[in-house]
Amino acid sequence: MKQQLIKVFLATAALLLTYANGVSAQNDETAASPDGVVLFVEFSFDENDLDTAIELMTQMQSQVLENEEGCLAYDLLMSEEEPNKIFVYESYENQDAVKKHNNSPYFKEIVGGKLKKLIKNQTVKTLYLINTEENEAAEDFMMDAEP
Repeated sequence: MKQQLIKVFLATAALLLTYANGVSAQNDETAASPDGVVLFVEFSFDENDLDTAIELMTQMQSQVLENEEGCLAYDLLMSEEEPNKIFVYESYENQDAVKKHNNSPYFKEIVGGKLKKLIKNQTVKTLYLINTEENEAAEDFMMDAEP
């Protein structure tokens, strides 16, 4: 049940963050948007490496939030059921922002260097919003809610 609530929360947050930052809908009602890229990354670590991994990931989070204008969200999440897993929810304005993120010196140093040695398993899901009439209604709602 908690996992379902987390999934619903993350999907809702992705929708609201993307629209709150001015991503425009495409004309094709069912086309995946080239803007508004969300990455959902799952990492598994040995229990002995978890504290070090968390420290490195929070350093990465700080660097991203301080230096990447195209990053809308960079959240670190832990699993209650599987405490050796850490999830990263990343939301970017567009694919160019993702490329800048992946090519940043701190990404290469922290994730590609130090953290890579600790990772037992990693899964990356790249997600795009599907623009439908329901999403357009959410966009209208968000625009009306702005001060």
